[in-house]
Amino acid sequence: MVDEERWRPRWWLCWNLGGILAVHLVASGGWTATTTVLAPIALAVTLVFVFVRRLPWWLTGELPAGRQVLVVAGAAGLLLLDAVVVFALVLYPPHGADIVNAGVFAAIFLGGSAVGWYHLVPKAPVTRRAVLRRRFRFATAAVWTAAAVVLTTEVAAVAVVGGWLPWFVPVAGGVAVAALAGWRSDLAGPARCLASGSWTPIAAAAFDVRASEPVDGWAVLPGDVRIRFHLPVALPDVAAELADRRRLWLAGWPSEALVVGLPDGDSYAVGSIGGHRGGGKNTVTAGVAHR
Repeated sequence: MVDEERWRPRWWLCWNLGGILAVHLVASGGWTATTTVLAPIALAVTLVFVFVRRLPWWLTGELPAGRQVLVVAGAAGLLLLDAVVVFALVLYPPHGADIVNAGVFAAIFLGGSAVGWYHLVPKAPVTRRAVLRRRFRFATAAVWTAAAVVLTTEVAAVAVVGGWLPWFVPVAGGVAVAALAGWRSDLAGPARCLASGSWTPIAAAAFDVRASEPVDGWAVLPGDVRIRFHLPVALPDVAAELADRRRLWLAGWPSEALVVGLPDGDSYAVGSIGGHRGGGKNTVTAGVAHR
């Protein structure tokens, strides 16, 4: 049964219909009498599948929760179908114009299998920390990819054309690489602190702590170093810890970044450190607080 609160129209079926129709038109050489008859029927059936909520799971592919046997059976069925397609292509290799049709046919089945595997394999819950890890990995890959593309393009131009590319091309590429590197640098501090797995509790206090709002307060770092801190957003679990226990948990301390969260939580916040105006022997500024 479909969860009424989380249910959404199955728009992906419209994309499936469009892809099947495009393949049919290419294979048939255009719009035919068969297309005139079958296209409206396929559209009507697709619209039913898209907008009708209560349909059998074996029609929509929405497996009931906890049916591990069905997940395994579906994955095995996809593998068997792919094996049959590959075996048929090897046993009866296409020739001439049929190569294109066979390639499209195989791409549809293999792509559909990949999509099916994506929906069948259980996924880890999406948390802010998981999103941060993914963004950091993507930013790292993007920096190296952009740098490699810029360098390869310049080298290829010299080797093939015999001259350098116009100056604005490498300049634009360099700006893109620098922007990506800056983005990665912003993500690197929190990502590494959370990846370290070490958490340090410190005494902290603030006058007015409200969840999901900025917080300014005082804390005592290891070594009896007193600081002022600022959190742009006090997440609910962090706000509760600060208000009830007068405590903050720092991830990966010591570090350049002030990453706050809970060891068993899913969220985090990146704060900043500032010095007391009056100064004092146990007061530090942001430049030396990480030492």
